[in-house]
Amino acid sequence: MAERYHILGIGGTGMSAIAHLLLDQGYRVSGCDAQENALTRELAARGAQIFRGHAAEHVDEVDVVVMSSAVGSDQPEIVRARERGIAVLKRADIWRTWSEAKPTLAVAGTHGKTTTTAMATLILSRLGYDPAYIVPAGGPVPGLEHFARWGSGPFVIEADEYDRLFLGLLPKVAIITSVDWDHVDIYPSRQDVEDTFLQFARQVHGTVIGSADDDGVQRVRERATTQTPWHMYGFRPEADWRIDDVVADGMWTRFTLRTPTTAYTGRLQVPGRHNLQNAAGAVAATAAGWDVRPQNALEILETFQGAARRFEYKGEVGGITFVDDYAHNPAKVAATLEGARARFGTRRLIVYFQPHTFSRTKALLEPTAQAFDNADIVLVGDVYASREHARDFPGIDAELLVRHIPGNKAIAAGNIAAATTLLRQTVQPGDVVLTLGAGDGNEVGNSVRRYLEDEAAHER
Repeated sequence: MAERYHILGIGGTGMSAIAHLLLDQGYRVSGCDAQENALTRELAARGAQIFRGHAAEHVDEVDVVVMSSAVGSDQPEIVRARERGIAVLKRADIWRTWSEAKPTLAVAGTHGKTTTTAMATLILSRLGYDPAYIVPAGGPVPGLEHFARWGSGPFVIEADEYDRLFLGLLPKVAIITSVDWDHVDIYPSRQDVEDTFLQFARQVHGTVIGSADDDGVQRVRERATTQTPWHMYGFRPEADWRIDDVVADGMWTRFTLRTPTTAYTGRLQVPGRHNLQNAAGAVAATAAGWDVRPQNALEILETFQGAARRFEYKGEVGGITFVDDYAHNPAKVAATLEGARARFGTRRLIVYFQPHTFSRTKALLEPTAQAFDNADIVLVGDVYASREHARDFPGIDAELLVRHIPGNKAIAAGNIAAATTLLRQTVQPGDVVLTLGAGDGNEVGNSVRRYLEDEAAHER
């Protein structure tokens, strides 16, 4: 590989992860983004040169330019690099280089990727495999040194399906957690999603570990005609790794993981049926690829406390519990709320949901509206536009989603400031506040929590 890399969009979680792995390997790294943030400041502290904004001269002394999917090819760095014959790579190109160099465990799926990747990484790390890994949780992962790290062992990566990035990987083992229609700006139909996951599965040269509980995964498996073996996990009776004997025990969930020959016992701190599935996938994959003893893996997962923005406990003030989760598509929302109901029982569950992109809100309107069964009150914030514009999607807004959520329990909450005020006026002691979304809506819960903390301090 070259010696000097410049990364466009370095302030994003995925691109900053690449920067960390390059720095770990001793390469010189620079990068640019529109704004500095905690990720760019951390990279600067490690020696990366960070620029704010774009300029052609940023690439005058580099060997390779790496661009994110969010960066247009007309940016001055890209134009200058091509004029000078400097290699311009996408994230998938870097991934491929690493997956060709190391036996790779790739975790794919439209939901469940981050937690499953974190679980598999924790197992291999604790057992001394020294993995290189990317767990793009947007924050720390308890039990791991960092969310991205180079190591001498296998490469574990969350294999993002956005922009078909995961097709750059050549895994030894792949986990496919779920195949739903998402990223509607990239995939025009559910069939297109399944076709792309099928292509990904056909690139696996060892074993595919698939969810027996997910109909989309099952359809992909039925179409996979390669000789690559599939091992299925989940609750369904036909699963090769079957989850059984589930018992809620306070803050723990106890369960049995059964193979055709052996039964293993485990318990998790993180709640919800979906986390039992994530754990089963991680155990099956590390066993298939690295001969990890399942009971050892399950004992390690007893210590797993989740990842940033994945059912992340934010604190409790005045009898009000605050939790944040990245869930932003229907399956993720429903699974997260099911886990919240299992953990908190009959306590009133107030959800602030920030819809993510107009295209997703439009295409997945009905399944999103049906995902809030376990919520008592739903505050729907303004749509987080990301790379889109409201003018291109007339009538697609929070009010539309509110009208479709059954039970007369949803309210259009407005922008971040308005939603913060509304939530502050709504909460009562005993409530659980859960902020959901992939944008900046978590600031609503954070602001209300800080307000209540300040109030409590003044009262003392």
